[in-house]
Amino acid sequence: MVLDTDANDFSLEARKVLVPIGIAELDEDDDDVILPNVTAEQIAALPLYTKDSLNADTESRIRDIFAGLGAAGVAAGAYGATHNAEFYNHEQFDQNRLYNRRLPAHDATTDAQSIPVIEENLEVGKREVETGGVRVTSNIVERPVEETINLKEEHVRVERTPVDRPVVGSDLDTFKEGEIELTEHAEVPVVSKEARVVEEVRVNKDVEEKEETIRDTVRNTEVETERFDDTNKKDLL
Repeated sequence: MVLDTDANDFSLEARKVLVPIGIAELDEDDDDVILPNVTAEQIAALPLYTKDSLNADTESRIRDIFAGLGAAGVAAGAYGATHNAEFYNHEQFDQNRLYNRRLPAHDATTDAQSIPVIEENLEVGKREVETGGVRVTSNIVERPVEETINLKEEHVRVERTPVDRPVVGSDLDTFKEGEIELTEHAEVPVVSKEARVVEEVRVNKDVEEKEETIRDTVRNTEVETERFDDTNKKDLL
């Protein structure tokens, strides 16, 4: 089993090493691997593992670190560069030991075994999810408009009328130099704009509650016991 010592709590150098699978145990509930009774010094003494570099000498060195010479009646280093089947007949190579914590409880004194009775319960909760919404966007648009207006415009008109009559006193009063000025006026359009609120758009939410029935299945362990004898007759307890 490859162990990566990166980000460990024992100030060990970050590297990959091999650990015999038989000394590891899988946690009862999680998928965490536990190394009971293994010290940081033993991990630090392990040789660096690189892919395709495992050989008989490395295996012997690893077993010596955790079991010592002569463990299980066999000197681990006695095989040199080759191992026979007896070398691997050791608890360090027993993969079944990895699942010890998940095996049914066993009482060695009474030779009794226990079966866990498990029952599932249905728990119904609720969480808020996004189902949609409304987006209101305002844009400024332009449209052409036109209005008709009547405009006044003044024009000075000069008229000459031929006259043949004697001069009177009022004519003499105007018989002198002077000028008359008459101003022309015209109306021109004056444009102004007034902004007015003609509508209001409000965005609100209505909350509705509905009742929903949740249907599912739950499991539980049912244990039946039956007594039997040598004649294969069984009586249900």
